[in-house]
Amino acid sequence: MRVCTLASSSKGNCILVYTDNEKILIDMGITMRETVEKLAKFGIEPTDIDAILLTHEHSDHIKGVQTFVKRYGTSVYCHSLAYDSMKIKLDLFDETKLHKFTDAPFVIGNMEVQAFSVSHDVPKCVGFSIISDGKKFSIATDIGLMTKEVVDHLRGSKLVILEANHDEKRLMQNPRYPAHLKKRILGDHGHLSNINCARTIHALIGYGTKQVMLAHLSEENNTPELAYCTVVDYLQSVGIEANKDINICVAPPSTISPLFYLK
Repeated sequence: MRVCTLASSSKGNCILVYTDNEKILIDMGITMRETVEKLAKFGIEPTDIDAILLTHEHSDHIKGVQTFVKRYGTSVYCHSLAYDSMKIKLDLFDETKLHKFTDAPFVIGNMEVQAFSVSHDVPKCVGFSIISDGKKFSIATDIGLMTKEVVDHLRGSKLVILEANHDEKRLMQNPRYPAHLKKRILGDHGHLSNINCARTIHALIGYGTKQVMLAHLSEENNTPELAYCTVVDYLQSVGIEANKDINICVAPPSTISPLFYLK
C-alpha cells in the first residue's frame, strides 16, 4: 500500500491511497483539474479511482467531488449519519454514486476500511483506518477533542496522518480572527492543536506506528516549522527521540507529499 497527500491545509485536503489493484482518494477539497494533474504524476488516470471516501462535508474536503464524479462516474462513500447533508451539498445527478457506510468495517477491493468518529462541528465527521496485506494506515484530522477511542483506532498503524492545525498562542494573538472563531477552533468540536497532536503521538509510541505526518495545518495560525518543532520538543521532553523512535514529517499545504510505502 502506498500513501501520500495531494493537498493538506485549511484550504484543501486530499489523500491518495493505492495498491497495484485498488486506488482510492480520501476527500477531495481541491479542484477536479488539480486532482487530475496530480494523479497523472503517478501514472493514475481519473477513471482508475475506485472510490472517494469522505470524512465530512466542509468545503476544504469536498470542493472537487461533484465535478469529478459527474465527469468520471466515481463512487463516493460517506457515513450514513452525514448522508442527507452530503446529498444536498454534492447535488449529484446520479444518486446511485453516493454510498453509505456505518461504523462497521467495509471493503473496497482487497482494502478493509474502518471509519471512526471524531469530534467536529458537522453532523458526522470520521477518520479512517485502511488495512491492505496486513498493513494499516490511518488518517485523523478535524478533531476538536482527542479521545481514547480515537487513539485506540490509530494504534497499530504503520503510518498515521494526524492533524496539527494550530499553535494555541499564535491563534489567540491573531488579530484577524474574531473571538467566536477562536472559540470554535479551540473548542471540543474544532481542531487539534500542535501540542495535543504531540500528546497523541506520545500515546501511539509502542503500538507499531513508525511514521506520523502532521497535516491540516492552518495557514494563519501555524507554520510547518512550528508544528514540527512543537511535536519534536514535546516528545524529547518525555524521553522520545523523534526520527529515531518515530519518524515525524509535515504534509505540504498545496503540493504532493513524499510517497510512503507500507510493506
